[in-house]
Amino acid sequence: MNRLFFKNILLLFFLVTTLTGCVNLKYVSDFSSSSLKSIRNFEEIGYSFTMNCLENCQEEKVNNLSFIALECDCQANKSADSVTLIIYNAVKGYLDGLSNLSNNSLTNYKVNVVAKSLNQQDYKSLNIEKTHVDAWLNISNILFKAFTNKYRRSKIKEYVNAGNEPLKVLTGFLDFNLSENLSGKLNVQKQRLKDYYFDLTNDTTLSTFEKRNAAADYYNRINKIEDKQKELTTYSKILKKVAGGHQKLTDNLQRLNKDEVMEQLIQYSSDIQDLITEYNKIAK
Repeated sequence: MNRLFFKNILLLFFLVTTLTGCVNLKYVSDFSSSSLKSIRNFEEIGYSFTMNCLENCQEEKVNNLSFIALECDCQANKSADSVTLIIYNAVKGYLDGLSNLSNNSLTNYKVNVVAKSLNQQDYKSLNIEKTHVDAWLNISNILFKAFTNKYRRSKIKEYVNAGNEPLKVLTGFLDFNLSENLSGKLNVQKQRLKDYYFDLTNDTTLSTFEKRNAAADYYNRINKIEDKQKELTTYSKILKKVAGGHQKLTDNLQRLNKDEVMEQLIQYSSDIQDLITEYNKIAK
């Protein structure tokens, strides 16, 4: 009887532990799914370094009344878009893997997504540092290992611990490149428009009606630029929130049973969902 009682206690303990683990991973799954969904808003950003370059080039031709079909030199901007996409795909792939692991699914990350490498020599003009390359390589290795070894949920701690630092570096790079570099180019564009339209409104050969139309056109164009900047700012908030939530998850991998940890992950998931809503309102 004692033996039967002891076996029942062990069985009960096993069931409770298993159920608790499932509940805990549900919150990890919710966080990773929300993070993945929010990160994918990158694909909805209807602007790029190349587009900015083409706009500036065409604007200059219009202002100079030039109809000569000279090609715009946007190679550096194309490189900026290329490296941004490489970094984004690595971040998205990592979160996709985390989402699958926390759902006890095989990671289905496509290895060919990271086939295009991040190399300092290819992007000399973009200030790509060794830390960025190393972070990209680490994420790529984690994903390759997860895919080829068919990681299961039991490996989630190893996955998160290995991925936290490179994820922080890559989201930081993506954030700076979009919210500072690309948004900065839009600031330059705004200043150029202001100078151009200021000259128009001071042109004595134009009528008051023409000047008012020029002023209306100016504010319309400025509003469109600022809408783009709002998208980039909100996406920046998303990146920071995802990185912060992942850091919290990493710090508490041994304490996932604790109510306060679950509550924090729930809060991060909720905050990310709010940012998705905010982004969607701006993007419409």
